[in-house]
Formats: sequence, C-alpha cells, structure tokens
Amino acid sequence: MSGRTARTDALILAGGRSSRMQGTTKPAALVDGVTLVDRVLGATSFCTVTVLVGPDDVTADPPGPRRVRRTREDPPFGGPVRALAAGLAVTVDDGDGPRENDVVLTLSADLPYITEPALRLLVRELLRDTTVEAVFGTDSTGRTQYLVGAWRRDALVRGVTAALARCPADAERGPSIRDALPDVVGTVALTGIDDVDTPTELAAVRTASRRPSVEVARLLVGSRLTAIAPRTASLADSLGGTLAEPLIAARPFPSFVTSAMDGYAVCGDGPWHVDDAVVVAGATDDVVLDTGHAVRIATGAAVPAESGVVRDEFVVLDDDGLLHRSDGAPVRNDARSIAEDWDGGSELAPAGTVISPAVVSAALSAGVIRASTRPAPTVRLVLTGDEIGDDTAPAAGRIRDTIGPVMPTYLRSCGFALADVAHCADTDDAFDAAIHGGADSAPPDVVVIIGATGGGAADRLDDALRRAGAHRVVDGLACRPGGSASVSELPDHRVVLGVPGNPYAAVTTVMLLGPAIAAALTGRSVPIPLTGTLATEVDAGDVTRALPASYLGAGTWRCESSVRTAHLAALVGRDGIAVVTAGRSPGAPVEIVPLPQR
Repeated sequence: MSGRTARTDALILAGGRSSRMQGTTKPAALVDGVTLVDRVLGATSFCTVTVLVGPDDVTADPPGPRRVRRTREDPPFGGPVRALAAGLAVTVDDGDGPRENDVVLTLSADLPYITEPALRLLVRELLRDTTVEAVFGTDSTGRTQYLVGAWRRDALVRGVTAALARCPADAERGPSIRDALPDVVGTVALTGIDDVDTPTELAAVRTASRRPSVEVARLLVGSRLTAIAPRTASLADSLGGTLAEPLIAARPFPSFVTSAMDGYAVCGDGPWHVDDAVVVAGATDDVVLDTGHAVRIATGAAVPAESGVVRDEFVVLDDDGLLHRSDGAPVRNDARSIAEDWDGGSELAPAGTVISPAVVSAALSAGVIRASTRPAPTVRLVLTGDEIGDDTAPAAGRIRDTIGPVMPTYLRSCGFALADVAHCADTDDAFDAAIHGGADSAPPDVVVIIGATGGGAADRLDDALRRAGAHRVVDGLACRPGGSASVSELPDHRVVLGVPGNPYAAVTTVMLLGPAIAAALTGRSVPIPLTGTLATEVDAGDVTRALPASYLGAGTWRCESSVRTAHLAALVGRDGIAVVTAGRSPGAPVEIVPLPQR
C-alpha cells in the first residue's frame, strides 16, 4: 500500500438550462427546506476541494467550514465536458495539490437522495479495482448515471482534453460525458442516485415522505437524518461502531525485516558456515553475520542486517557442516521487507467501515489504538398502552406484554445498542417524558415507540412529536403491516421511530427501517438487500406486503401468503421476511430481510 492516501475532489455541475423544468432552476429547487445543490454539497463534505460549476444565481450554503470553490464553463451552457474542464482548472492547491492518481467525483446538482456513504462507496470501488479508470453509479432502473462517477484524475484530464480537441471551438454545445469516457470503466449499484428532470419528478420528491414505499423510506432516512457526532475512542472499546474517518496506519507493516519461514539467515553467496546463534521471534539483541556465515532463524524473527533467508527445505548440510542451497531450489529471499503489507500513512479501511474484530486487530498491527468513531446508536424502547402489563394471566381487558422482552434482540441485529426499556402511560406528560427522557441520564440517539401510531383516541404520538418540534421524515409506510409507521427527527437530531403496536407489525417495521436508521446515524453504507426467488407465487396485490419466509436452499424461499399480526407465532422457524412489492411480476426476485435467531 502507498504511504499517501488518495485525495478526493468533487466537481458539481449546476450550469444546465433545466429546459424541462418549466422555469424552475433545478439546483435551487427546495425539498424539505434544503436546495438540491446543497443536498449534494452535504454529501461531498469529506472531499478535499469541492467545485460548484454554474451560474452565480445558483446559491449554495454548505454545512460547516467547507472549501467550496465556484467557477463557470465557457461558454455558459456549453455542456458537461466544458464544465468539467472549468472545474478541474480550479482544483489545484497551493500546498499538497492533486496528483494524477487522485480521485475526482463528477456529480450533477439534482440528486435529492444522495448521501456521503454512497459517494464514499464509489471512491472505494475505484481504488479497489486497479484495472478501471472510472466507476459510475447505476440507479434503480439499472441506468448508468455518468454524473454520479468517480474518476482517476489523470483519466478525467485525458478524457476531457481529448473530447474538447475533437469538438469545434465555436460549437455552441460541447461534447457529452460519453465522449470523454476512458476505455475501461466500472459500475456499482447505488441507492438514492435517481435525478430530477421534470416538474412531475420534483413534485414526487417533495411529497415522498407521505406514505412512501419501503425503498423510498430508506432513501429518505439515509439522506435526511443527521449522523452522530464523531468521537475519538479506543477501537477495542468501539466494536460494532463505525469509523468516522479512514483508518490510517501509524507505522509500516512489517516494521522491520522479518523471516517469512523457519530456515537460515545467510550473508553472501553460499556455501555458508553455520554459527551457533539462533534468532527467534521477539529477540531484541542484534545479530551480526559475517559474509559466508549463517544462523538458524524462526518465522517472524528479525533478519540480521545485510542478510537474507533461505527456507529449511531449500538447504542441505554437507559432511563438513557447510550449508548449501539444494540443487534445483529457487534462488530467492524468504524475508518480508519493511512495509511489504502497508506503509505508514496508508489507508487500511475507509470511513463508514463497521468496527469489527478484524478492524481492531489490523489497527493494532498498524500502531493505531484510538480513532475517530461513531458508536452504535443508543436506543430507548418505549412500550405504550395502559392495557399492557407483565401479568402472566392478565384479566379481561388487559394484555400480556409479548414484544418488550424480545424486541431488544431485533434492535441489536439492526445495529443499535439498547439503552433502556420503559413503559409509557396514555397521557401527554408520559409521552413527552418518553421522547425527551429524564435529566439523570444522557438522552438516547433513537427512541423506538411501540404503539400509539394509528391516530386513534388513545394514540398520542403525533401530538407529542408536534410539541417536541419534530420534523417528519417518513409519514406512514406503503406496506402491510407497517402502514402507520413514522420516522421523525427532533431539533437536537435525535430520532423517533414509531411502529405499530401489534407484535408482528412492530418487528416487521423495525427490521425494514431499523438498519437504514442505524446506517444513517453512523455514516455507513446500507448493505445491498438480499434477494431470493419464491418457490410458490403469492398475490402481489396493490400494496407491498411483508410476509414470513423460510429458506429452502439454492436461493429459493417459501413465503406465507397471509399472516396474523397479534403475535409472533408466524415467525417461529422462519429465516426471514419477504418483501413482496405491489405489482410485482411473477418470478421476479423479492427482497429478503434476515431475522435474528438469538
């Protein structure tokens, strides 16, 4: 690995005519109180330099201290390649400026659901595959979005230069992005990169929070919720959390020349006199070999200066005790050189990576103990309803709580850390306290409220959220069960997830939306959904249904056609929940949400 991490810049193109928008300037269009261009700027906050290419009347208000530069293509409305050329010209720094293999993001300014994790994934895919010169996102229809791309800087410069050279200088409209494409490109499926081209599409985005599909609800959660503030912490104490910044090696690995195998350390060409010393792993005494001498050496031991290693199976001792390389043995040095795996300053894991045991171990190997992290979001689980209790034989009118004891397992599987479980009486004061918490403990990142979502006489969640000044991110869900679910963000950026009170509906809603909420709060990418084929077709109907499913092997699942929601008996022995979308074509794959089994 290189000792310098790749720098990433971003070019946001906002200079189009918006000719299909009937007078609306797309980048300046407001959605949930934020312009489309500011949404894109927010997603590029990790970039070294961001350039907005467009007219002065496209205002931009990036969050936090940002290095956002502005320029305009020449001539105005001259096309995307001319805009890229203008943007590249102003990305040069006075200090550690860009290098040819650094990364440049090329983005349109009309992406209402774009997120930082999606852009980081683009960059990660480009750096992972050294055979490609650019990687582009594919949207929900499978179309390649050439203005959601990550390029190697030299490839972008070459492509733009060549495309402009082939285009007459006086042409009103310059070349297209396709004219600048390199020979080898890659694609990666990304959620949330559908753009806005018409007033109808803009109107749909503006009303998306009202009973969205499961897919759109996840996009809203990912692009609207505010991530938890990073904190510097011990990685060993942060298992299950997320890296807020790339994990950078503090020292090379190996940090000294080590023996890759048991054998002999040898100095010079053979044959060699074998000295009495033995070099073992962990020894700190310097061993000096004269030319023509050798010593036994163990795997992992430091190799003496000016020496190499020959493996045991590649040497023989003659009758005089001299060590020779065996006939036919390869002539090579079985030592591992300094920085063979990575150099100091190399990126070992990108921001957004889950802090797993492997991450902790690799960090220790690289001399990193503490790092910038976001912990697993803390959750308060709130059970509502005066009728709910713990009586094993409840009286008529009372209901045994059957979801409180098991919901923590489902929440943990989504990526949350349980803070506490509370019961909420059917009063305004109790609901206010459930949302805000007490003064004797830190408020949780997320409050999950079971019940009180249906708008009935005893359902007080909506009023409590209004009193708290919450912003509704998801207002209902086009799914059965789960239609009354909601996701709201409080003024302090904590989240309230309201789920139906029936046990099956509560579990289903948490499993459908919980992972997306945890990912948004920690800045990690939402995993691509698992899909499968149904062994027997079920009626798609006119609304998405979440149904119990069992795995049969070879990617095939058996799905129940109906379910009773008042208990969890339907999930006994089931491996997942099948999301059967409205209007699904027979034979089409369905999303499978895996269920935790313990």
